[in-house]
Amino acid sequence: MAHPSRVKSKIVGGIPHMPFQEFTATSVEHLLAELKNAKIANARIEVSTSEDGRHYACSKPLVNVLVYTSHSLGEEQEYKDLIALYQYCPDCKNAVRVL
Repeated sequence: MAHPSRVKSKIVGGIPHMPFQEFTATSVEHLLAELKNAKIANARIEVSTSEDGRHYACSKPLVNVLVYTSHSLGEEQEYKDLIALYQYCPDCKNAVRVL
């Protein structure tokens, strides 16, 4: 889905997709490469799977991709600010930015 330039200019922090935008990705590695190429400032990316979260279309487990920034609040505390959350279905090759 293409967005008008006025909407694209409001995408925060260089994240390449709008919230709730669904798109095709050939693999989770392809999605990770796209996020790394976006060069989101101070971002870290985590990948996790969940048996509880399933794709509505095929009932297969989803892969969660979290994009966050991390700030140290002292020696033992770390504050993580989640800036984007993606869900990817490896079976259907569909991804969606959830947050």
